[in-house]
Amino acid sequence: MSLRWIVFDAVGTLIFPTPDVATAYHRVGSAHGSRLSQDAVRDRFRAAFRRTENSDGSGESGMRTCEADEVERWQQIVAEVFDDLSPSAADDCFRELFDHFARPEAWACFDDVAPTFATLRSEGFNIAVASNFDSRLNSVCDGLPPLNEVGVRVVSSEVGFNKPSRGFYDAVLRLVDASPDEVMVIGDDAINDVQGAEQSGIRGVLIDRGGARLFSTEASESEAATGRGTVIHSLLDVLELVS
Repeated sequence: MSLRWIVFDAVGTLIFPTPDVATAYHRVGSAHGSRLSQDAVRDRFRAAFRRTENSDGSGESGMRTCEADEVERWQQIVAEVFDDLSPSAADDCFRELFDHFARPEAWACFDDVAPTFATLRSEGFNIAVASNFDSRLNSVCDGLPPLNEVGVRVVSSEVGFNKPSRGFYDAVLRLVDASPDEVMVIGDDAINDVQGAEQSGIRGVLIDRGGARLFSTEASESEAATGRGTVIHSLLDVLELVS
C-alpha cells in the first residue's frame, strides 16, 4: 500500500464549536439588541450558511475564494441572521462573532483525535488538515493540541478554491507533495470531502458522528446519488483502514 498522507477535514471531523454556534450567536446577538430566540437564530444561521456556500452555481470558477470573500460571506450571514438589528449593530455583532471563532478556546477537539494522531504517526503516516475555513483556522489549530503539531494546513481562502473543487484538491496534492494514491481524505461531508476527493483520484472516507452537521452541506439528491462509500463512526476506525 502506497498510502503516506492522511488528510482530515477540520470542523465536524476534528473540532467542534464550544459553545455551539446557535448559543454563541444568540448570546452575542442579544447583547447587541436582537430579540430573536435561540431556535430562530439556529434556523436562520443554517439557512444563511447553506445559501452562501458556493452559491453562484458556475462550476469550478464559482468555487474560487479568498480571504476578503470569506469575510464578506460571514458579514452576509450575520446580517441575514440578525435582520432585526440596525446595520451598525449588525456590523458590531459580526466583528465580535468573527473574532470569537478565531480563538482556540471557542473550539474543542473530539476525544478520538489525539489517540488517532498518535497512532498514525507511530505507524509512519503524515497528517494534514484541509478545510473550507479561512485563515482563522491557523490560530485555532495553533492553540489546540494535537492540531498545533500539524504542519500542513490546506485552507480554502489561502489556496483560492473551496471544496469540493478540483482546484482545492490539486492544492492538497501540491502541498503534501504526493500523488493521489498516496493520500486519503477523511471528512464529515459526502460532497465536499468524499466526492471532491474521489473526483481527483483520492480515496475519500466519510465520518458519520451521528449528530447535526451545522457547518456542512445539506444532504441532497446529489449526495444520495454519490453514495457514502466507506463510512466510519470514529476516527479510531481509520486505523483499521490503513493497517
